[in-house]
Amino acid sequence: MKLQFGTGEKPLWSQLYDILENKIINGEYKEGEVLPSELSLMEEYGVSRVTVRQAMDKLINAKLISRKRGKGTIVLKRENTVATSFQSSFNGVEEMNNANDRRVLSLEYTNPPIDVAYYFGISAKRPVLRLIRQTFVEGKPMTYYETYLNPIIPVDDQTDFSESMYACLEQAGYPVNKVTEKITASIINAKEKEIFNITKNEAIMNRIRMGKSNDIPVEYTYSKYVAKGYELVIDLK
Repeated sequence: MKLQFGTGEKPLWSQLYDILENKIINGEYKEGEVLPSELSLMEEYGVSRVTVRQAMDKLINAKLISRKRGKGTIVLKRENTVATSFQSSFNGVEEMNNANDRRVLSLEYTNPPIDVAYYFGISAKRPVLRLIRQTFVEGKPMTYYETYLNPIIPVDDQTDFSESMYACLEQAGYPVNKVTEKITASIINAKEKEIFNITKNEAIMNRIRMGKSNDIPVEYTYSKYVAKGYELVIDLK
């Protein structure tokens, strides 16, 4: 499989990631096997070292490979686990609590995490708008949202997101009508204790939400929730 270098194609690192991921999943690169070197991949696909490393970083984040000092890049064992994943329409997702006081903490342009860049199909060096919000219930911080917006959307760091972010996206011509959600749970860490002003260990819900508008990826949100006193209702359509 060859990379497409034409205008409008996916970033080269994203294309390379797709190729390598497919080879790992299909068993062409087997568990414990060493992947070709960066130089070999550069020569085979005609790309730069930066492109190869971006693709490799994404594979590491996906837990498909691991770098071993003195050995190279190793294909990892694929665990037989199923992530909790919900495919639903946006109208079927409701967040419920006793009071809703959502505040915008920051709104600025920044380079996206590699997962976000891959989802949007852009370079990890292309700045995107990042919106950070927090919700308070009865005066206590209960949720934390870190949202990245696709740069094709006509909004900027002067847009008023103090009310509904989805209303802003709809007004911009990109209503969110489909979301994919991945939800996990963990014990609160030191950074999260600062965010939620908590000193003792508690359970935290972690949610990744990927929103689309007519199959165009527009939103990628990392959310954190204090599990106690918060209910997430998902009505699958």
